Amino acid sequence: MKNVKDTTTLKTISIEELKSFDGFADVSNEQAIEIINTLKELSLLTHNIITNYGQSDSISKLCKEKQ
Repeated sequence: MKNVKDTTTLKTISIEELKSFDGFADVSNEQAIEIINTLKELSLLTHNIITNYGQSDSISKLCKEKQ
């Protein structure tokens, strides 16, 4: 059976989850929120690039467009 992930639901980590990673235990709640929002933006941008350019050859398409 094929493993299908629900891509319509966006999971955002909590402040507590972020602080559980090495190097993030001492960040303030405000910094944690900023980091979480930045990671969310980056992941959405990456998802959009992969979706719009195709998964297998997205890098080569992007490189060709720059030339």
